[in-house]
Order: sequence, then structure tokens, then C-alpha cells
Amino acid sequence: MPKLLYVTERTFYPDSIGGAVRSTLFLLQALVEQGWQVEVLCTRRIRSPHFRTKLWQSLRQGRIPFPTVRDDDLGYPCWRLIAKFASQNRFLKVLDKHLNTYQPDVVLGDNDPRCCLLNHAVNRGYLTVYFARVAEYFERENPIAKGIHVIANSPFVASIASKITGQEVEAILPFVDRSQYEVRDRQRQYIVFINPVPQKGLEVANQIVRQLPEENFLFVKGKWFRYLGKEDEFLADVRDLPNVTIWENQSDMRRVYEVTDILLVPSHFKETFGRVIVEAHINGIPVVAAKVGGIPFTLGEGGILVESPHDPAEYVAALQRLRHDPDLYAALSAKAYKNSQRPEFDPHDQVNRFLQIVAKYRTP
Repeated sequence: MPKLLYVTERTFYPDSIGGAVRSTLFLLQALVEQGWQVEVLCTRRIRSPHFRTKLWQSLRQGRIPFPTVRDDDLGYPCWRLIAKFASQNRFLKVLDKHLNTYQPDVVLGDNDPRCCLLNHAVNRGYLTVYFARVAEYFERENPIAKGIHVIANSPFVASIASKITGQEVEAILPFVDRSQYEVRDRQRQYIVFINPVPQKGLEVANQIVRQLPEENFLFVKGKWFRYLGKEDEFLADVRDLPNVTIWENQSDMRRVYEVTDILLVPSHFKETFGRVIVEAHINGIPVVAAKVGGIPFTLGEGGILVESPHDPAEYVAALQRLRHDPDLYAALSAKAYKNSQRPEFDPHDQVNRFLQIVAKYRTP
């Protein structure tokens, strides 16, 4: 039975959630179903609502909960080092213990190629794989250690990573389980903006909602590691606007897509893929998105690309076209659904690609 150890210096589900975490969850579960043994090493914040419960569970089971608290809620062991005590030296000691006792065939990480855990694993001689989901990391000097294999989450990132590393970097697209996003009865109530943070185009979105006071907008909070606790601060400028509704982060995104008329994706940074686009397209929801990074590849013909990502007027014009032209909306809706059915968006095919690539790495 092959073994995989997923490592991250950040928190993991359910303490953090987003497209990358959802993809990782799908991959790990798929590997378990294929007969792999999986374990996770991550951090957990003391203020996490799950911390106290898991702490007492460990004590009742006779397990010493320090420096890590273990849970098996996901169907495999998650070892969570309390973030307050997660110095690099302590984290590496915990990792060493796992490498010695668990002896994984593959160590996988995806938050930063310079992660001390990934680099320690490759230095120990373990097959180490970095799943690249952030293009900006490759703009650094010496972005990745020799010996770490790179897999990209889109052709856009694969192209950048190949040039920087000199490796042949293959792309495995985000794992989007269509059954988890498809809704039966969609009500076209809102123009929806998911994960309203600066990189995702918060400032532009704030201007758009003011220029379209007659339209109803829904802002859905994300749960990014880097912005935990700052979500309310970001939304201060729109909280009192009558045409803006704000929802907390949703564990089941079907609730969001049930009320979505148009998805707004005004990202400013080099969005590598744009997972929410595929999620929306599964339901025939047209998308108005910035022409940045890997978004054009993901969007296909299922929406309108905005050439100037920082110009709110272009988004406003695109949204008005969709809202006032039923024929255009219907045409783009059909194309959106067709786009979601592209063979390369099938998550099970992507899992098989992952297995094939890792098998190639494991072959001497």
C-alpha cells in the first residue's frame, strides 16, 4: 500500500477552506479510495472552534495532545501542530518523527515551494512533490530547491514553472467534483462575488456595486489562511449598502449557486485557474471575469472577459449587457455549461494523471 504525507505550515480543513484546500481534499480522498494510505501534517489555531473538541477527545483516548493534536474526521489521520508553538525547529522535529515512523512514498505540499517541511523531506531523500497553485512564487530568486518535483494546477503555471525550474512541468487541473456544485433549481437573484479580498478585486467590486445601485449583489466570505480574522474589515465599505448582501463562508457552495445570476471574478493578481468559474459553469452561470493569468483558459466562451482588470466601467458594461440582453445571457449560459463538461475538467481523470506522474517519479 503506497503512502502519502501531505504537509503544510498552514492550517487545513476545516480551519481553512478555499479552492486549493477543496482540491487537496478531493485528491486525498480519491487516493484513499484507490488504496493509498494518507496522512496530513498541518497547524491548528487555539481559537479554532474545533481545537477544544479534539483536545478533549485526545485526552479521553489516552493520547498526549502535544505538540500535535490528532483527528481522523476526514477518514485519515490529521496531525495538527498548535500554531502558537509551531516554531520551525519544532515543526521539523515533528516531521522527522513522521518520516521515521510513517515512511511515506510521497511527500506532497502546495502552499509554498520554499516550505521548510518540503525542503526537509527532499533533503532526507524522500520523493517530494510541490503542487504549484500560485504563479508569483516563481518570480522569486531560487524559488524551489533542487530535487523537488513540480506539478502545476494549470497550463499557465506549468509554462512559468518550466521556464524557471528547467523541469518538464505537467499540469493537473483543480479537482472539481461536479456533484458537489450542481443545483436543481436556480433562482437568478444576485451578481455574486466570492472571497472578497484585495487580490480577488475587492476595490473594483466596491466601485461596481456603487455604479449599479439597481442590481443586487452577494458577497460571500472566503476563508483564506492569510486573511483569517480580517474578512469583516475588508467588507466595511459595502456592509451598509442597500444593494449588497453579505454571507459567511459556505461549506456547501450549492447554496450560493442556487441564487447566482452572474458570477463576478475581478481578480487583480495572476489567478492561476479560477476554480469558481468551473463551479458556476456547471450550473450554466455566465461569468464576467478579468483577463488575467489562467482565467481565459478556464472561462472558455462561457462569459465575458474584461481586458482592463482595474477598470470598474468595463465590468459594469459587461454586467449590464448580460442583465438586459436575454438572448446574450441564454447563449453564454449554454456555452458556460458546455465548457464545464470539457474532458480535462473531469476530476477523476485528473486523479489518474496524478497517479501516472507520481509513478513516473517513483520509477528509478
